[in-house]
Amino acid sequence: MGNGFSVFGRDKVLVSLGAAALGLLGSVPQAQAMNQVIRTQEHVPGEVLVKLKSQSRVQAQSVVIQTLRRALGQEAVLSIHPLVTDAQVQNVRIANDSDLPRAIAALRQSDSVEVAEPNWVVHALESGVPTDPEFQKLWGLKNTGQADSAGQVGTVGADINVLPVWQQGHTGSRNILVAVIDTGIDWTHPDLKDNLWTNPGEVEGNGKDDDGNGFIDDIHGWNFFANTAASNDDHDHGSHCAGTIGASANNGQGVAGVNWNVSLLPVKFLSGSGSGSTEGAINSVNYARQMKVNVMSNSWGGGGFSQLLLDAIKAAKDQGILFVAAAGNDSSDNDALPSYPASYQLDNVLAVAATDNRDSIASFSNFGKTTVHVAAPGVKIFSTVKGGKYATFSGTSMATPHVAGIAALLMSADSTLTYADIKSRLIRTSTPVQGLKGKVVAKGRVNAYNALMNVVPPNDEPDESLWKDQVDTTESEHPYKNSADQTFTISSPGAKFMRVIFERVETERNYDKVSVQTAAGETVDEITGTVANYRSEYVRGDKILIKLKSDGSVNGWGFKVAKIQIIAAGPAIGSH
Repeated sequence: MGNGFSVFGRDKVLVSLGAAALGLLGSVPQAQAMNQVIRTQEHVPGEVLVKLKSQSRVQAQSVVIQTLRRALGQEAVLSIHPLVTDAQVQNVRIANDSDLPRAIAALRQSDSVEVAEPNWVVHALESGVPTDPEFQKLWGLKNTGQADSAGQVGTVGADINVLPVWQQGHTGSRNILVAVIDTGIDWTHPDLKDNLWTNPGEVEGNGKDDDGNGFIDDIHGWNFFANTAASNDDHDHGSHCAGTIGASANNGQGVAGVNWNVSLLPVKFLSGSGSGSTEGAINSVNYARQMKVNVMSNSWGGGGFSQLLLDAIKAAKDQGILFVAAAGNDSSDNDALPSYPASYQLDNVLAVAATDNRDSIASFSNFGKTTVHVAAPGVKIFSTVKGGKYATFSGTSMATPHVAGIAALLMSADSTLTYADIKSRLIRTSTPVQGLKGKVVAKGRVNAYNALMNVVPPNDEPDESLWKDQVDTTESEHPYKNSADQTFTISSPGAKFMRVIFERVETERNYDKVSVQTAAGETVDEITGTVANYRSEYVRGDKILIKLKSDGSVNGWGFKVAKIQIIAAGPAIGSH
């Protein structure tokens, strides 16, 4: 297939939740805009609140009833009663919820009616927690310390901190268009269909290219694998990513996305087996750009460097589009061994690593001190899949839509933000996590609220000017042995911070590793492959551990320390 691409999801555990029907309001040509609003907002079924003008209540009620009977039929009105606190406001209940847009339109034309509107359902905002029945499984959105599907108990707060954003009323907008470049999206999923993008320039089923974009009947995006308009998901992966970005909230169904309201554009180029080609990837990026999306979510990768794909992503950059990409699932350092498309060096590319529910980088996740920008939840993530069902997947594929979702949420809250603003904010405002230092540029996990408010967490990094060199010549055997598991301890009494300068590290890439750890055994840096003059991340305290671990074959030269650097206890930490 040429340069092959595949999804960056790993394990999946299907959950036996069947598809449940979600009633939609009927289509009413004379009230399409109103119908769309009512369809997408939670309301008491069949109820409209009506404020009457000055005539007597009995007379006005009679007018309301007659108006609705003329518009909807003699059996349309089930009841009408005034509010206990305001006799001029009536609660009118009609027989069919699908008639609500027509009822409101008819009432607004009456001379006796001052206001007619749905009886919206509202929720307390103290918690900001959606009412969706499976929301508690979404530890990436709200981590209360719950166990994931494998039973691992989480760390409270190890999530993207999106609830405070929702509490402020920012829950997304249909005006923000996110391209899910993947295996497609389940068009009829109860949690996805209301946020599925519909092409306003196309007439469904007429066999014509109504909007002149070169694609016939692309009502819901395009399928570049089969070259048809059938962008429905035949794999699960694309729907899973779409649910994290924008599953409907408070609808009595399954889960909620980072955005409760958003427009999801399915751009399918990966097959039902999860693979595709460079040609399909280029076409997908170009199509999404042509459709003027705001964000592209890309949970796929593989193959070698492609100048043509790079050019397509650059064209998206020139149009102001953010390209969010999965870092890869090879436990590999992208600084040393690029993973495309995440490793394309373009300003609009935002590469994402995966974390678990304890804020540790996922064992499978690629990383990169300078080339992987942020980290987000990506282990045991519960979301939507095809057939109206739900499942748990793991991968940098699952981390990517968390970040794409935050980007869309920020754009809906502040339309002046550019892709560069959002990328910078997500990096600078990430919550610091010790284990992510040296793994991603942000040195932490994305934080939606910090990004919205442009809050940069306090920086407790040691002042670079305070580091002092100390001689140390710790080294491994050359070559090291197979199945090695050795720990080397370096102490410097009185040190407040320590780090290692390696003269040389040479191990079997991805299989044999040199780790830098705290005295308690927490890994702060990990090196595999060949590097020279490498400066490790620091540890707090006067002891640092170097651990060499190898598998049962193909050993390498090992490592040699050039020196250590310390900051003695006492000097103040820099606040830059």
